[in-house]
Amino acid sequence: MREPDSGSRLYVVSNLAEVTLFELNTLVRETLELGFTDTYWVQGELAEGRAGYGGHFYGELIERDEEAGKGIVAKARVTCWATAYRRLSREFEAVTGETLRAGMKVMLEVEVSFHQQYGYSLNILGIDPSYTLGDMARRRQEILRQLEEDGILHDNAELPLPLLTQRIAVISSASAAGYGDFCNQLNDNEYGFHFSLRLFPAVMQGDRVEESVIAALQQIAEEQEQWDAVVIIRGGGAISDLSDFDSYPLAACVAQMPLPVITGIGHERDETVLDHVAHTHLKTPTAVAAFLIDRMLVAAVRVDDLAQRITRSVSDALAREQQRLLRLSTTLPLAFQTVRERQTHRIDSLIQSLRTVCGAQKQLQHHRINLLEQQFRNLDPQLLLQRGYSMTFTADGRLLRDASQVAPGEVITTRLADGTLTSVVHS
Repeated sequence: MREPDSGSRLYVVSNLAEVTLFELNTLVRETLELGFTDTYWVQGELAEGRAGYGGHFYGELIERDEEAGKGIVAKARVTCWATAYRRLSREFEAVTGETLRAGMKVMLEVEVSFHQQYGYSLNILGIDPSYTLGDMARRRQEILRQLEEDGILHDNAELPLPLLTQRIAVISSASAAGYGDFCNQLNDNEYGFHFSLRLFPAVMQGDRVEESVIAALQQIAEEQEQWDAVVIIRGGGAISDLSDFDSYPLAACVAQMPLPVITGIGHERDETVLDHVAHTHLKTPTAVAAFLIDRMLVAAVRVDDLAQRITRSVSDALAREQQRLLRLSTTLPLAFQTVRERQTHRIDSLIQSLRTVCGAQKQLQHHRINLLEQQFRNLDPQLLLQRGYSMTFTADGRLLRDASQVAPGEVITTRLADGTLTSVVHS
């Protein structure tokens, strides 16, 4: 202990042995080994995790105070030696389909370890995959529940998918084998169907999946009239990369796309959140290609069936018309003969009526002509002269009707039945 020196403020150390740092760390190690003889199941989040030289696993386990919002409240370095890590990682991946990685919630069986050089750490002896599996499922369910509350979970599934789905906007990595298989299967299909494909490149694994795929979706949405559907495909790869597609922003973007979205993320067992919001989800890129070819085949069968129905309908109509023409060719001569006789009789009747009318009109007109001739005769001036009348004309030949028409000294001519008289007017 430290005691004050009389008459001085200086302290001296007494009854303590001087030790090196290594000796002190060794003492700490021995004390911990004596005090922590058991193993412990610890929950936490892997903030870091990697397999290093020699196959050993190194990482950092943290605990967050999510309710209080204080962030990280504890952390510890974790290690798993190569022999144990090979066994534990195989068992963990067989159950969860994931590999140990940063950001994952885990339940670890650990023993407390203290190394003179590297300090305090936890040595991993076991892993409970069911804990991680439950956390992953919980996270997916939370995202799905949020999508449901926002009213967009089923929006994309309700869009109509054209039967002739030929114009395909593809989101994938340009170098992915799954993308190449997808294109080859569509372009070399046995039916010779034509598909129009365009790649919108995106990162399909890692931290940039969400950002990259959303950017591709937004680009497609801006030219939506050019496409029938969107295909998001990812070929083989680490199963742990599937969690990159369990993203609310990405799922919300897919759910609200104006075009049907088909997913083929390249996994056989689990479904990502993206699969739940897509219009149609399939297991692999080749399964998506087969789906599109099958839809085209269904459309081709329907078109062929419609063509056959039209052909049969036209043939039946032609047969009916031929029968009708045959019946008409039989009945028309008889009908024509009847009509001809009827019209001949009608024409004869009309001719007879016309003759009668014409005869009556002829007699009427002849009588009228006779009357007119008689009237003309009665108006003949010569007849009037013979009755004792006379007509007097002026020198210029005008008929004199009024005495005022002449003046004294003018010469006038009077016409009688048997001659004419010339006179000079005196008064």
